[in-house]
Amino acid sequence: MVSRIGLTELYHPPDYQVPTAQVVFVHGLFGHPEKTWSVEKDELQLWPKTLLPREVPDAQIFTWGYDADIDGFFFSAGQSTIHEHAGSLLSDLSDLRGTPEQQAIPLIFVVHGLGGIIVKDALSQSSATAGIRLKDIVPHTYGVIFLGTPHRGSNSASIGKIAYQITRIATKRPNIRLLQGLEKQSEILDRIGDSFNQTILKHGLSVYSFREERVTRRYAVFNTMVVDSESAKIGHANEEYGVIPAGHENMTNFTSLDDIGFKRVSAQLRRWLNDATNLVGT
Repeated sequence: MVSRIGLTELYHPPDYQVPTAQVVFVHGLFGHPEKTWSVEKDELQLWPKTLLPREVPDAQIFTWGYDADIDGFFFSAGQSTIHEHAGSLLSDLSDLRGTPEQQAIPLIFVVHGLGGIIVKDALSQSSATAGIRLKDIVPHTYGVIFLGTPHRGSNSASIGKIAYQITRIATKRPNIRLLQGLEKQSEILDRIGDSFNQTILKHGLSVYSFREERVTRRYAVFNTMVVDSESAKIGHANEEYGVIPAGHENMTNFTSLDDIGFKRVSAQLRRWLNDATNLVGT
């Protein structure tokens, strides 16, 4: 069973051998640690659990969840900021990697939307902290695969914020701060982006950014590219780029080993796994 909050292990290499790397999936806004990465057929098919181990059988695979909702009619949304979510991720990873043997295992992140901003901030926090426990995460991180992450913000966040402000009287306590952090020209995104660029340089992190190729349609009023091609790029000299032929929500849903999106993401993971054990922490 996948936990809504925190880390859930989805796969461990056979015979509990030492993994080549730990791959951690982090969902985005309105996402879920299981549903974001699943396709519903007769039942939910969670592809990091059912498909990915066939391509990377030597990796240990996790999904991490956090309260990514803005509001609810029957409950109050969590009030954590991006920075606080990042701190929770960092702490959960540190708890997982409690022994010297575990700390030496390379980390790779696969992230969607807001999840990418949270991971960027978590790695920068790890780089800046004086605490030994949290500081150990970023030196053992090989890289991050971004799927539709709005590094420079999204106009859709502004649209969403206005909609929630209009309807907030019907909700209990909306968390508008998450949407504010994803707006174009957001001071929060600028700060996180500047810090992460320094973290890339300091620790030699690898970065691969996938953008969505299709617009997202909602009824007759919402028809837009949630994260445009410029915002989907960090702009670092060593960054690699790719495209997934889907809209923002569906770019994390892979149905088979032959799905082109799955092929592209899993091939990048395989390349990094081949290199990770030799390069991380040097």
